[in-house]
Amino acid sequence: MFFQDLFLSWIEARQKAGRAAEETVGDILKWMGNDDYGFCYDMEKELAKVLNKAGFLVFRRHFQDRFEEAFAPFEHKETRYIYDYPADVYLSANTLKDIHIVKKDVKAYLALCEKVGITPKDCEHIASLQKAKRHYDDALTWAEKGLKLEKKREWRNQSSYELTEIRQELLNKLGRRKDALESAWAEFIEYPSDIGYDRLRKYIPKEDFQLWHGKAIQEAKKSSLSAFIEICTGTKEWGVLSEHILDVEHNKLEKIGHYTTEKAAKGLAKKHGQAAAKIYAALGMRIIRKGKSKYYHYALEHFRNARKLYEKAGCDQMWLSLVERVRQDHSRKYSFIGDFEEIAAGNRPEPPESFEKRAKTRWKKQTSK
Repeated sequence: MFFQDLFLSWIEARQKAGRAAEETVGDILKWMGNDDYGFCYDMEKELAKVLNKAGFLVFRRHFQDRFEEAFAPFEHKETRYIYDYPADVYLSANTLKDIHIVKKDVKAYLALCEKVGITPKDCEHIASLQKAKRHYDDALTWAEKGLKLEKKREWRNQSSYELTEIRQELLNKLGRRKDALESAWAEFIEYPSDIGYDRLRKYIPKEDFQLWHGKAIQEAKKSSLSAFIEICTGTKEWGVLSEHILDVEHNKLEKIGHYTTEKAAKGLAKKHGQAAAKIYAALGMRIIRKGKSKYYHYALEHFRNARKLYEKAGCDQMWLSLVERVRQDHSRKYSFIGDFEEIAAGNRPEPPESFEKRAKTRWKKQTSK
């Protein structure tokens, strides 16, 4: 961002000019305190990076003093969920945590958590800091502690979705590759996805890859059509994907987002035209069922691709069946149906008017007045 770059450059220039740290940090804090437009929002991490030693100590002391003042009434009471404290407590505590992460200060981070309590997100940060220092045993301890905490309550934005992956990486670092594989497989079974598949692959021995790959494909096939399509697309299992797509009901395909299915359709189009056509048909139907007219031109393009691929595969009857379904259910969508009938009739779309021609037409209108 322009303002952030300018702000940080100003700080660096003042430090090189030998200006007093107290004066520089004082100006920074004034701007942050009177920031009506959010220019300084969430900038504490970057400030901690760019400030020199003297400036950083003043900067940290400001937030430490604010925290200690706000936390004083809770000093000897039982810890609670971070957002159950007043705003002055959790805002200054969160800022201090960000600063400790930047400086990789595990000791200070832990001391703060002892006061305000610890969350799965804190465990993630501590595990990551320990991992960066190659303290893998300590990092694993914190990752596993965070996973146990996850089960105790609803943590909202203090939950961590990285702990499982961090734990798997640490198990592998500690020579426990089999345990990492078992963890990745358990996660994949619970939440099959292309991301889970990629994590699983990292821990599969080369000689066992085909076995585990087949197991993952079958598991995704049973539980998640979206994940199955993503994995087959990523691994180019076009034959397996085509066979399953032809067996799947149209309405199930229509429920899957275009980001997943468009990639699959493009990959299938070369050698598995019928399956690709079915996906393009589902993409078109998905748009017109929602009635979003600004996307109708995409639906028309999908139907055009479906017709071309159905005809190429010798599946004319399937195309005619699709045309009948569209006419029966969407004939009253007047901004769509006329152009669709042109596709059904086999008419080619008129090429779009060139920019040059549009510019000349516009210029003629403007100069003829």
